[in-house]
Amino acid sequence: MAIPLAEAKLQNLDLDIEGMTCTACSRRIEKNLNKVEGVKAYVDFASEKAHITAADGVTRDQLVQVIVDTGYAVGSKRDESKTMLWRLVAGATLSVPVLALSMIPALMFDGSQWLDAALSLPVAAWVAWPFHSVALKNLKARTSTMDTLVSLGVLVAYLYGAYQVLTGGMETYFDVAAVVPTVVLFGRWLEVRTRRSATDSVRALLSAIPDATVVRRDGQQLSIPTAQVKAGDILVVASGQKIPVDASVIEGDGQIDNSLITGESVPEQVGPDSSIAAGALNVGGTLVLRAVANSANSRISQIADLVREATSQKAKISSLTDAISNVFVPSVIGIALATFAGWWLIAGDQQTGLRAAVAVLVIACPCALGIAVPVSLAVATGMGARRGVVIRHPDTLSLLSRINRVILDKTGTVTTGQLRVAAVIPVTAIEPQRALAFAAAVERGSVHPIAKAISATDESLTATSIVETAGSGVEGMVDGQRVSVSRRPASVLTNSETLNTALAEVGARTVAIVAVDGEAQAVIGLEDDLRPTAAAAIGQLGQLGIHSVLLSGDQEARVAAVAQAVGIQRHYAGVTPEHKLEVVRQLKAEDPGLVAMVGDGLNDVAALTAADVGIAMGSGTHATQSAAAITILDDEPESIAYAIRLGRKTWTNIKQNLGWAFGYNLILIPVAAAGLLNPMLSGTAMAFSSISVVLNAQSLRRRVRS
Repeated sequence: MAIPLAEAKLQNLDLDIEGMTCTACSRRIEKNLNKVEGVKAYVDFASEKAHITAADGVTRDQLVQVIVDTGYAVGSKRDESKTMLWRLVAGATLSVPVLALSMIPALMFDGSQWLDAALSLPVAAWVAWPFHSVALKNLKARTSTMDTLVSLGVLVAYLYGAYQVLTGGMETYFDVAAVVPTVVLFGRWLEVRTRRSATDSVRALLSAIPDATVVRRDGQQLSIPTAQVKAGDILVVASGQKIPVDASVIEGDGQIDNSLITGESVPEQVGPDSSIAAGALNVGGTLVLRAVANSANSRISQIADLVREATSQKAKISSLTDAISNVFVPSVIGIALATFAGWWLIAGDQQTGLRAAVAVLVIACPCALGIAVPVSLAVATGMGARRGVVIRHPDTLSLLSRINRVILDKTGTVTTGQLRVAAVIPVTAIEPQRALAFAAAVERGSVHPIAKAISATDESLTATSIVETAGSGVEGMVDGQRVSVSRRPASVLTNSETLNTALAEVGARTVAIVAVDGEAQAVIGLEDDLRPTAAAAIGQLGQLGIHSVLLSGDQEARVAAVAQAVGIQRHYAGVTPEHKLEVVRQLKAEDPGLVAMVGDGLNDVAALTAADVGIAMGSGTHATQSAAAITILDDEPESIAYAIRLGRKTWTNIKQNLGWAFGYNLILIPVAAAGLLNPMLSGTAMAFSSISVVLNAQSLRRRVRS
């Protein structure tokens, strides 16, 4: 008796799939995989992966064979876009002279049809092979897609043209056989290029883990691959190195830059028994750690798993052209057959019927349809690039029109993410600038982010005998006086009561205490600045009917202050990457509208992927940009509203282009069926349709500006 999937011991598999050209391909593979007993599969066209949950008795080889039998390849990692580019170059090189010889009477000569036939043959056969291949798969599966129509139209156009040349006729469609596959392949190539970048985020996340780790075993320090580290191993991590696995501190005090997880620029203090996540940067002294997990089970690996999960569970958004083609393609084939049958059975004219049927298939070839989406994307991409905005995924354009909430990570998005001296509060009669000069002198040699911010404020004094104590601060001799800069109050300071008053005045800022000869002189407050246009950006989002939410791993007081400063009513403080993901899911569940997430750090990747639209700041990590559908290259917050406006206008423009493309078909197919369409008129109409699409896409520039 078969064991139900819910009761069986399960295994999870991800398989890379090659050869998919549209969402119909992914649906076909998914359908066949789900026919296997004990298998539940989802095939993601965007990432070109099959996410499979299978019972233990199902082998990987079985699943691979199902995919191969469906007509696709698994796991060769070949770069499909390079092969496609070679076909595209060949198609463009050969199509231009064919089009010129067919459309410009002055270039025609006796026997030019033979040259057209020769030049268009490689295009109709080799350049168009991806469409022929999918058409054969569709035939096997008893279905049809736009590839079917491209393949059928190209073959009919070329074979009919060849028949005309051989029999001395003049009506040839070689220009259609050459131009259509080239133009449609160009659109397909653009789509593949944009899809590829969507699959990099997990790989970039895991690249934050160092390849090698120093461990203590049998009284010796050894460097081993991080993948071989086991829970319980003793690790040694020097200053400037990254933590290889989740661990706890057993020796040493210092600071770690944990922005990978928290997104905050202020280092965290750690000491014995402190827990540290993999990927954190040690910016203090040497730490001796005990591994609490291996690399596969580290927190950053779990975040990567969250990204995979969010990707695999995204709603499947079928492209508009695929959805329309489910009806359009069979209809065109049916009209062509009916045209031939009508001329033959009613008018008794097989020759005219054949010519009219061929004209129907040729005129329906989706040349304008093939560029309707890519040409609008090309215009939008150019416009966005000039404003520092890159829209990377076509599906995003439809989603942007329904966005009504934007979640913004604080650090690096609303603020600059760079610490700055915001206040100097004297504890004694010292001048604030003099206190800064003392602090800058001793901090100048440190790589600590707080030290860098302070040392950049003054260069008038020089320190000697500098000693940096991990977890405490820096001290040195300046003008014969011992100056120290510490991150927290020291019990040895002689004026601690006065110091506490100054510390209270600093408020929610990061603190550095300047002391001279054991007496506190001033408290320096540091913070990262608001981006100059942050408040204006929130206002622009409001004008678009979008509500903003602020999200941060920072302390409550600082997050609340930033939210108030930029005009955001709702905020969350002290959130981890996992909590950010939960906030995104919570907001998505609250309202039927869609949610966008804006972030810049690895700690934002899971939330960016789970949001309906992810927007990454350009200064953020590679993993962040890979997980996002939109990248703001210049870190300008106002570009967020511009990106949404551009996306909305572009999506409208694409729908208009599709209307032009299909409108052209709807008008001329009856003309072709009536036997009134000759090759010259067909070529002119095809050119007019394509030009209309291009001109409409160009109008996007004016519409977005207005």
